[in-house]
Amino acid sequence: MAEQTEKLDLFSYIDKACADLESKRESYNKSAAKISAYLEKELEEFDALVGVTHRIKSESSLREKIIRNNLYKQYSAQEVVGACSDIAGIRLECRFLQDEAALYEKLKELFKIDAGDGYYCPEGKKHLRLRLGTPQPEYQKNGLEIYRIDGFVELGGEKYNYELQIKSLVNSFWSEIEHKIIYKNKRFMLIDDFVNELMGSLNDSLKNIDRQLNMLFRRCLDSSQKGQMAAAENMLLGLINELFSHLVESRIGISVNIKPYSQALVKYILGYSTFARIAGDSTGDSALPFNETVTHFMRWLKDVDFDKIKVGSRIVFDHPARYENAMQEIIGKKFISEMNDDFFCNTFFHILFSLEVGNDMQDFATYVRYYEHRIGAANKSEPGKVRLKYEIEKADVGKMVLENTIERFAAIL
Repeated sequence: MAEQTEKLDLFSYIDKACADLESKRESYNKSAAKISAYLEKELEEFDALVGVTHRIKSESSLREKIIRNNLYKQYSAQEVVGACSDIAGIRLECRFLQDEAALYEKLKELFKIDAGDGYYCPEGKKHLRLRLGTPQPEYQKNGLEIYRIDGFVELGGEKYNYELQIKSLVNSFWSEIEHKIIYKNKRFMLIDDFVNELMGSLNDSLKNIDRQLNMLFRRCLDSSQKGQMAAAENMLLGLINELFSHLVESRIGISVNIKPYSQALVKYILGYSTFARIAGDSTGDSALPFNETVTHFMRWLKDVDFDKIKVGSRIVFDHPARYENAMQEIIGKKFISEMNDDFFCNTFFHILFSLEVGNDMQDFATYVRYYEHRIGAANKSEPGKVRLKYEIEKADVGKMVLENTIERFAAIL
């Protein structure tokens, strides 16, 4: 058999195309940043907008696209990057499915000057174009609708294409799941019918969650602070309990009730977590921005890697915990002693660590501070004495008692 030492021409083609992309990457970044900044500024009064993000296609993604779509048969290696409409990707993320259409209509109001060939531009911004002459939303290969609009930015006399997508939190969450399951797992191509049916069922469930969240969210806007808190808790409780109940069951093979722990997580997320602190000052007396906290949390949740949540495995920290005072040390040591002996406590902290943004030790320290504040700072009657809702000795804080039973332990987490 003769030795094969030369690559196919296709691979030389791809190498040249990738080199062309790298030479233009900075310019694509600048053009994407320019259109993103414009949209963020003009849409800042659009209440349902969660955020504007952009990305530039990676080399590996370009390689896949060239082969998957047979682009090497249609364009030269020097032409292919300019021919791709999605080298830059812009995403407008909004709260709910019904907000996608409203956001699209807002874009049509901004890009109202006909620039020809189906493209439109804002008044006085001829260098920013969107192809609004095509019907939206369009249908994807999976049969689902998506708002996906081509555009380009003129920068230094050159055109830099981008693809703009409008996605609700649920659709964004769905896209991440689909990408990880379908595109990152080629083995599933052997059982396409089963996977498609499963993904379709999941999409229907997410749409139902969207309707419920939307209804509760609107109710939040018209209720008191207490009503807002209750509605926000209901939103997150249903979502967290549903997701993690299935996760725990898949890990241990047994259906367990984690609702008390889901409730404890919700109280923490809304009252003290990173997401609450991003939304606003959660320790002040003013009304808490519950809606913003929920929005920040849901954006983070869609990127959580559930495969890395090792429920049932021991939790080991890289270094000993550091505490700010004696109260925190007592609380922290109690949690550490329980988290690898009590299944529900272990599950609670595995889920907590997956939901927060820091490393495990940082998240643990934050939770200990939260717990101290919840049972201590807000209820001190005099120095050295603390009253717990459940049980505590009215003496030195070192004699604090935490319940050993699962139910009581869950209740005060």
